[in-house]
Amino acid sequence: MIDGILTPALRDIDYLAPAAPYPVIPSGLTVHQGSVYRYSIPTDEQPTLLISDYIPDHNGNFINPGYYQLALSDDREFLYLLESHELKAVIPVFKISDNQRELDKLYASKKPLTKEEKRAKAKKKREQRIKDVINKKYAVSGATPPQEYEHMEATIEYIKEGGYYLIMYEKGYIRAWGAIKI
Repeated sequence: MIDGILTPALRDIDYLAPAAPYPVIPSGLTVHQGSVYRYSIPTDEQPTLLISDYIPDHNGNFINPGYYQLALSDDREFLYLLESHELKAVIPVFKISDNQRELDKLYASKKPLTKEEKRAKAKKKREQRIKDVINKKYAVSGATPPQEYEHMEATIEYIKEGGYYLIMYEKGYIRAWGAIKI
């Protein structure tokens, strides 16, 4: 291309594109019709699940070993197993816990606090007050504060007695359990 003038060869390609015998998208799905958009995963930050065995289903298909993202649906009824943003399995949730107080009890110890733990707790309280002031300043300016670390965990375990895989999802204060029956 010289001085904005198209050569005849480039012009011919543009004229032939609409009359091509094959569609532009071979699968027929556009970008926003993929499983991530259909099932509306809330964020890309989901816990990672490591599956070390082949998991068969009743149709003879397998979930291959590998790393998967585990996401909870918005209605909290299903866990989505994703590989490279493609939906591989939908797992029903049979138990969910979303109470911060229960989670604190689970991780809290029963023994009295030592001096170091009391100092650490006081330091954490001071840091929280500073974060509150910073968040108020961000709210006034309209900017979003930097995102804090949120605890995420996903585990899978085979239960021999029932013949199923138990999957535990934890993100923040929400915990959910699902099962894959073999």
